[in-house]
Amino acid sequence: MRATPLDRAENRWYQVFDNPSPLVKQAPTFIAAVVAGLLTWLNADLPFTHFGAAILGIAIVLAATVQAGVLSARRVHDGWIVLLIPMIDIVGLGLFRAGTGGAGSLFSSLVLLPTVWIAAAPGIRYVFVVGGLTSLALLMPYFADPPSSSVDWLRGVVGPLVFAAVAAVVNELSRQQRVRAEQAEELVTERTATLADNVKMIVQLREKEHQFRSLVESYEGLWSSITAQAVIATDLRGVVTAWNPGAERLLGLTAAEATQDVRVDRIFSETSLTVLASDCTIEQRADHPSELPPGLRALFDGADGDQSIERDVDVVTAGGSSVPARVTVSPYRDGAGRQQGYLLVVTDESKAVEVARMKDEFVGMISHELRTPLSAIIGFLDLLQHDPGQPLTADQQEFVGIIERNAQRLLNLVGDLLFTAQVESGRFPLDRSDTDLAELVRSAVASAGPHAQREGITLTAEVPEAPLGLLVDAGRMGQALDNLLSNAIKFTPRGGNVTARLRTVDGGVELSVRDTGVGIPEDEQKMLFTRFFRASTATRNAVPGVGLGLTITRAIVLAHGGTMDVSSEEGVGTEFRFVLPSAPRTEVLQTLSRAE
Repeated sequence: MRATPLDRAENRWYQVFDNPSPLVKQAPTFIAAVVAGLLTWLNADLPFTHFGAAILGIAIVLAATVQAGVLSARRVHDGWIVLLIPMIDIVGLGLFRAGTGGAGSLFSSLVLLPTVWIAAAPGIRYVFVVGGLTSLALLMPYFADPPSSSVDWLRGVVGPLVFAAVAAVVNELSRQQRVRAEQAEELVTERTATLADNVKMIVQLREKEHQFRSLVESYEGLWSSITAQAVIATDLRGVVTAWNPGAERLLGLTAAEATQDVRVDRIFSETSLTVLASDCTIEQRADHPSELPPGLRALFDGADGDQSIERDVDVVTAGGSSVPARVTVSPYRDGAGRQQGYLLVVTDESKAVEVARMKDEFVGMISHELRTPLSAIIGFLDLLQHDPGQPLTADQQEFVGIIERNAQRLLNLVGDLLFTAQVESGRFPLDRSDTDLAELVRSAVASAGPHAQREGITLTAEVPEAPLGLLVDAGRMGQALDNLLSNAIKFTPRGGNVTARLRTVDGGVELSVRDTGVGIPEDEQKMLFTRFFRASTATRNAVPGVGLGLTITRAIVLAHGGTMDVSSEEGVGTEFRFVLPSAPRTEVLQTLSRAE
């Protein structure tokens, strides 16, 4: 079986010769010198011509070998001190050659061994070193016995040139070998790094795979645990691709049935789809399938803006029953950001609708039951105050006046509760007529004037001189202005200002009430139109009220097809604005719970 490179690398002898020590490199020269000395000693045909020079040459080679052993023991394998060994060898072999026949010696070629060692060192300068040392070695016999023939001198010159030429070849081959070795090492290093990176990547992939599996298991567990809400995924055509247990419970279809090419509009009633289509104010996308119903297309168009949209609609179960629900639609995308479809979250609002209905019925019933005795109390108080047969004393008149004021206040509160109950139930009729809004603002300011005067507040009206007519319910609109003016006066300290302004804007008319009062914290402004909500500045300053005025005012504005907003800063003041459209819209009043 053929040994692999790894097997050879693990072999001790291979390690020795792959990166030889100075002693290993010196061994051939030493062995050759010893063998040459023995042959000369034992063979009479190879006489010593100069015994002392031969023995000195072998001694020098032996000394160089000892030096090689010392350097090897110290693990010194490179450097000029190592190259001294073959240089000493050349001198020793030159003496041995001179002592065994000189130019005619059989052992002249031994000089080639240290020559190769020197020539293999990096750098062209060692070729010249070889040329000089071999000239010295080959010309040594001539120093003691100069030749008489020019041929012998020529032999002494040509020999070193040959050795120098051999050294040049060896030097170039060694250089090329070193270059190839460096390239091989770089390649090995590069491939080792690549292999290490691959191993690291494999480890990371395994870790990611483990994380992915954990996430999938977590997702599947989470998906299966959502039973309070129906979560439905669709593709861009509206076809159901995922159906959670909550959808099975609410809509009565199993996941297997729902994912059999069922389009999601199946869960919406025709009335709901019609309402969704009529409410759509977003330009429809051309890339949506044309077979989508307009209502479903309106839902998807609204969600395509990378924002979730919510709609209150009725959904239809597999049994055909209708369930009030809140539907949230949002787009879902893949890892590259490409939209793959839509995610619908359907929340059953049956209990909430039933609770709201019972609450409104209770509030309406209690308010109605309270209003009847309160009206009787106020009526008899009026008779008591104005009975000519039994006139009241001054103290009695004062007591009856207090009773009447509080009874009237309670009657107004009951009226507000009845009004909110009407709004919640959708029974909120408007008696529209052509009304001069400028005169309506003046009348509201005049009615609030005595209250402002008692509180030390300057109340002004900024209205155009010319009449500004609009088709509104004058009574309800006056009620809205009264509420805003009353609030502004209550929340403005003595010496402050309250201004009611009327002006025309694009497509309608804007009415505003601005004060220099205590203001409203920014984080509480979005809650101002919630029933029974009172700002912290109201409770902190002990301002009376129950938190229904702004709710009623906003309901009136919405019933007229208008919009209402507020801007306020603590310690500076507050401004409420509402805009009424010039052309009245169809009266569609959203219930307060859903408008909030």
